[in-house]
Amino acid sequence: MTYVVARPGHRFEIRESEATPAGPRARTLATFRVLSERVLDHAASRARRPFDRARVLARAAALDAPRYDPSTIRAARELLAGLQRGDAPPPALVGPLRAALVGTLADAPDSVEPALEWIGVSDARRGAALRDLLRLADRIPTRRRPAALAFPGMHPMDSS
Repeated sequence: MTYVVARPGHRFEIRESEATPAGPRARTLATFRVLSERVLDHAASRARRPFDRARVLARAAALDAPRYDPSTIRAARELLAGLQRGDAPPPALVGPLRAALVGTLADAPDSVEPALEWIGVSDARRGAALRDLLRLADRIPTRRRPAALAFPGMHPMDSS
């Protein structure tokens, strides 16, 4: 039987129970913070018994586990790419979009905002930026390492 349990730190585990001579045991199939198709596929590949996706999804929903929906991810990327091109959403949607995103962005790590400008950028543009960065790194001068530090010599003091 496959099931989902909540763990400390807003983590969740997909587990599978099995009967052993020593009694029932549980194996962790996957650990996640946000349930996605990738997590489900990973858990299904590790399962030794039939994997019931519907049951896992229902239990995760009952535990209020966050879930990534592929269509939502695709729509969010398309919206961000359009905004970066200068396409503006209809004024009637700006307020509701802002309200919906306020809580989401407050929980996002600091690295998300700078990365947003790269969503929707072509692979050619990403490659050019990487090459520029590597050229810059090659031009940063390096300091010569100082000679190895030596401990000062110890000499007996003259007591006369």
